[in-house]
Amino acid sequence: MAQKVHVGIVLDRSGSMEDCRADAIGAVNSYLRQVKEDRELEAKVSLVIFDSQGIDVIRDRLPAGTCAELGSSEYQPRAQTPLLDAVGHGAALLDRRKEPGERCILAIMTDGLENASREYTKETIKALLDRRQREDGWLVLYLGAGHDAWEQARAMGLHAGNVAAFSKQHIDASMASVASRGRRYAMAAEPKAEAARGGFTDRERAGMAAGDKSKR
Repeated sequence: MAQKVHVGIVLDRSGSMEDCRADAIGAVNSYLRQVKEDRELEAKVSLVIFDSQGIDVIRDRLPAGTCAELGSSEYQPRAQTPLLDAVGHGAALLDRRKEPGERCILAIMTDGLENASREYTKETIKALLDRRQREDGWLVLYLGAGHDAWEQARAMGLHAGNVAAFSKQHIDASMASVASRGRRYAMAAEPKAEAARGGFTDRERAGMAAGDKSKR
C-alpha cells in the first residue's frame, strides 16, 4: 500500500525573487512531476505563495497525479516578505486537512528575511513548529538564499539537518533535494525519528548551494 503524505510548499513571491522567477516555476513543476511519478507515495500537494500583498493558497490538498503545474501568470514576484505569516498559514493548512496515517511535510523556500508579518511572531511560529515536529513528527524543511538560513530557521525552532542554503542559479536542484529528503522521511519505518535526526545529504547540499556565499 502506498504511503500517504501531504506536502505543503511555502514559496516566496516577494520582489527579490524576480531574477529567478522562471527557474522557480520550473523547479516547482519538476518537483510535482517527481512526486507524481513515485508509485510508493499517495501524495497530496498544497502550494502557498506569498508576499506582503497577499498569502495565496493556489493548490489546496490536490492529488499529485492531477495537480496542475504552476503557471507563469500565477507567480508574479512583488512587494515584501511576510515569512512568518506565510509559514503560519502553511502549517495551519496541513493541520486542518490531515488524514489518519498521513505524514506531513512543510517545505519553505525564501530568498529573504522576514520583514512584513502582522499575524505571527517568531515566538508563536517557533512554538507551533516545535509542537508539530516533536509531537506529530512533521518534517519541516527550510531552504534560504542570500541570507543566513540556519539563523532564520533556528529562530523558528527547526532541526539543523533540515535546513539548507540554496543558490538561485541552482533552484531546480533545491526542489529535487526536497523531493529526495521528503521521500526518505515518508518511507521511513520511524518517521518522527527520521524527521528529527535525518537531514539533507552532503551531495544534496552541494548541489543546492553552489555559488551561494551563505553555505556551510
